[in-house]
Formats: sequence, structure tokens, C-alpha cells
Amino acid sequence: MAKASKKGEVSAPEWYEETLSSPEQLEEDIRLTAYYLWESKGKPNGSDGEDWMKAEELVND
Repeated sequence: MAKASKKGEVSAPEWYEETLSSPEQLEEDIRLTAYYLWESKGKPNGSDGEDWMKAEELVND
């Protein structure tokens, strides 16, 4: 996973390994990334769609 390049961007922890061995693993990577994004913003209600789309973008880059 790419490191955060802009102030305020979130990246996965260093121990998080990028693996794309299956569609299920890809979905799990997106799910975890979306969670980290949501958590870093203070866990606001109603941002799940936005967080998921950003997570897909980050994981697929």
C-alpha cells in the first residue's frame, strides 16, 4: 500500500502487507483500508461510501 504523501492522508500500518492473492483478499484489503480511513477521521457517521471509494482507489494503486 502506498505511503501517505499529503498531510492528512492515511496509510496502512507498516505491518500491513499488500497481498492480492484472491478476490476475497482484495475485498478484505479494501475493507481494512476503509476502516482505517474512517477511524482516522474520528469515526463520523455517514461516510462509509466515501471511505470505501477512497479505499478502493488506494488499494488498487
